[in-house]
Amino acid sequence: MKIAIGAGGTGGHIYPALTLAESLKQRGHEVVFFGASKRMESEIIPKTSFEFVPLNVESTQGNIFNKIISVLTIIKSYFTCKKLLKGYDLVIGFGNYISIPLILAGKKLKLKTVIHEQNSFAGKANLYLDTKVDLVIGSFPDNLKQFKNPHTLVLGNPQSQKAYDALKDENILNELGLRKDLKTVVIFMGSLGSESINKIMIDYFKMLDGSYQVIYATGKNYYKEDKEKIKETDYLKIFEKVDGIKVMKASNLLVSRAGATTLSEITSLGMPSILIPSPYVPNNHQYHNAKALVDKKAALLIEEKDLTAEKLSKTINSIINNDVLLKELGDNAKAMANPNVIEDIVKEIECL
Repeated sequence: MKIAIGAGGTGGHIYPALTLAESLKQRGHEVVFFGASKRMESEIIPKTSFEFVPLNVESTQGNIFNKIISVLTIIKSYFTCKKLLKGYDLVIGFGNYISIPLILAGKKLKLKTVIHEQNSFAGKANLYLDTKVDLVIGSFPDNLKQFKNPHTLVLGNPQSQKAYDALKDENILNELGLRKDLKTVVIFMGSLGSESINKIMIDYFKMLDGSYQVIYATGKNYYKEDKEKIKETDYLKIFEKVDGIKVMKASNLLVSRAGATTLSEITSLGMPSILIPSPYVPNNHQYHNAKALVDKKAALLIEEKDLTAEKLSKTINSIINNDVLLKELGDNAKAMANPNVIEDIVKEIECL
């Protein structure tokens, strides 16, 4: 089949789409990506082995003027996609407004259409496309309540497959300057980092006593500042970024935001976690993502508005030395994952 994939806006949409595309390509299908010409996808996807078709689509975020401009660019892109999709067999949308013109054009051309939802709380683009597509694939059980399409399946996030397939690196902690025999907490706050969380982390690090060790990935925006403000020790190491899956496999507890890709990795790895959802994302979807794990006793949640250095320290201490709780959180997280996610998605696509 010749398959068009629409994915963009954030890594949470792009990377799961790329992971699925790799599997489709290995099975002999031709995959072409469509995305906005000025967003993250226009930088990431051209560096891969996949063809990228840029569309002049503007974000729906912002004031009323921006929204009007966005609608006009979506309409224009719909007609562009109708011309470009001739000869294709299938269109897959991974959420975000870029999916709308691509899916609608595919539907008009009588192509098979699929959307994938990565978050526990479905995005507006996917909810709009819901009953217009042949198949909806979700990542959380709550998606079954949100989509009206009778052909809705909860199969999981393709990105989680990388966590399943990853091998444990026995030397990673030593390479990062830490010990193998000490409990390890890893803290991620996204590729750019978080200004509000970073300030709290600086105070939290002053409370460490060496009973466990910490890896803190600051994100791009705060690494230089933190290296100057935070004194590293033999039990605290600061990095701009680390290999998330590799480090998690060697650690005992994760503190992080609650993006869809991160949670797919948490469940696949069976990783005990404390989740601090970002309140700055559309539809507060990170809170809903985190709540999906918390309701299954697979994670603990602290809302950013309630976070203090003292509360973080107390929460970590209540978990890190409690092997029973660590196992319970890890086992419950693992139970939420689908180890055959990519195989299941590809099978459903090929049966359309």
